[in-house]
Amino acid sequence: MSQSVINRGADEAAFKAVVLGSVVIFALSLLILRLCWLQIAFHQHYVNQATENSTRVTFLRAPRGSIYDRHGNLLATNKQSLSLIAVPAALNNMEAMSVRLSKILAIDKAEVLNRLMKAKASGLVLPVVIEHDLDMDIVSRFYEQKIFLEGIDILPDISRTYPNADATAHVLGYCREITENQLKDRPDRKMGDVCGQAGLEKIYDDQLRGVDGEQRVRVNASGHALSAETSKPVITKKAKPGLPIVISLDVDLQRRAYELLGEKSGALVGCDPRSGEVLFLSSRPSFDPNVFTRRMTKADRKVLNSPSHPLHNRALSGFPPGSIWKPVTLLAALDRKVVKPDTILSVNGGLSLGGFTFHDWTSKSARYNLVQCMQWSRDTAFYQMALGLEPEDIKKWGNRFGAGRPTGIELPNERSGLVPDKAWKLRRLHEQWYKGNTLHMSIGQTFLQVSPAQAARMYAGFAMKGRVPFLHFVIKIADRQIPAPKPEYWKVNPVDMKILSDGLKAVVEAGTAGRSRIPEVPMSGKTGSAEAPPKGSKTHGWFCCYAPSDKPELAVCGFVEHGGHGGVAAAPLVKQMVEMHFGVKRTPLPTALQPKAKPKPKAKPKKPE
Repeated sequence: MSQSVINRGADEAAFKAVVLGSVVIFALSLLILRLCWLQIAFHQHYVNQATENSTRVTFLRAPRGSIYDRHGNLLATNKQSLSLIAVPAALNNMEAMSVRLSKILAIDKAEVLNRLMKAKASGLVLPVVIEHDLDMDIVSRFYEQKIFLEGIDILPDISRTYPNADATAHVLGYCREITENQLKDRPDRKMGDVCGQAGLEKIYDDQLRGVDGEQRVRVNASGHALSAETSKPVITKKAKPGLPIVISLDVDLQRRAYELLGEKSGALVGCDPRSGEVLFLSSRPSFDPNVFTRRMTKADRKVLNSPSHPLHNRALSGFPPGSIWKPVTLLAALDRKVVKPDTILSVNGGLSLGGFTFHDWTSKSARYNLVQCMQWSRDTAFYQMALGLEPEDIKKWGNRFGAGRPTGIELPNERSGLVPDKAWKLRRLHEQWYKGNTLHMSIGQTFLQVSPAQAARMYAGFAMKGRVPFLHFVIKIADRQIPAPKPEYWKVNPVDMKILSDGLKAVVEAGTAGRSRIPEVPMSGKTGSAEAPPKGSKTHGWFCCYAPSDKPELAVCGFVEHGGHGGVAAAPLVKQMVEMHFGVKRTPLPTALQPKAKPKPKAKPKKPE
């Protein structure tokens, strides 16, 4: 073999070795570059993907701000609970799931499917709450079926609780899951959120609710969260608690007002006439706001929808005021010079006008000065004043002291009441105003509507001699003190005001509310009995007062729907509230002076059959 052949073979071998080496180096270079690309350039992407596959982002519920009374007693707070949640992206085969969940939750299948469909359609990354405040029976049934419920889980949550339940329901309101209509108006909220739906919870929802946080929890292959013992959640966004609120309510007075009303339909409202701070506001029948934090039963719905209307806040609803309105008529008559401070009026059983007789509550005839007319609430005296007045004259003074206008109280759905005049009757009833309408208006009848809260504000204004406070609850939000709203000032002739003050004091000292007199606390007020439909039913009973008479610290309105005479139905309730507020304790009578119990009649022996 020639040398050239040998050299050519060596060159070819060398070339092949170079080519092979180059290919190996190129392949290794590609592999190294790919590894660098994956490990460095796309490192975070794959870490995130791995995290997404092994963990799930979920909400961290912000504790709702607590509500306290003026002495620091808890009125509304939070408790730990469990919620059933759905992860929108993981929901599949919802028809089959809704069948299982309907059995677990004891809810109609169509309702469960609707909730799942809404959750899926929301497209949210965070879980959506399907059911709040689960009991242990539901939790147990869920874990029995958990393997078949992909995308459904149970997570720790927070729910609202009200320690005083029915007693504070109409003031605090309640919380419940946000509605579809509310979601349209609140893009910052999401399906499953809990928000205030009534009372202070609704008015101050933004301050109370806080901002939810987020956390990541490890999940298994089915997408269910691992237990806290084996996997501690990682907080990615801290929850911001809601702000605490302090209100003017005195919870002891509030509970007492609730107890005193008992089975009666009515309201008790008390405020400080100097500032307008509401110390108690109770309406009966009432309801338990805690039922709204869980799934309602048929029994719950039956109670809430009963004919007694427990959700209806009677303290903020209008009713004919009856004789508690007479101070307004007296001020109007004095202002228009229809009567003078020294006027003496003849009173009797009634006054005839246009062929009709307008009756007094008693037929006793007498001659009374203006203080005595108020003291004994003589209708015929106020009829005579009305003969010289127009409805606009009475309306002016009623409006000044707060009738027919919102009180300023921070509660939704307050009724403005109604103080009518000629234009109103023509506009609404298409009728002219008759003089008889003015006579009825003078004693708090006809079309008049005043709420117990408005009446409390009116008597606060009488107590402060024309300085009419706006009612309010909230005195502190977190560390920020909330100033009282500025009151309204109305100039009242001092002589006219003294006649009214003396008259209201005489009512309690020795008049229609004499049995409500408290020797330790001089009190001024007015009883009222207002006729109201249905025909033949008892009158509404009213009693409004302020105390002490000379340096008022408390103004109260008591109202009992169809309770009868105000001096019997409402005044005793108000008396006990005043006694409790001022710490008056009744000393039991000596045994010898206590009324003797009537002996029970002996049972007659049965005749032998």
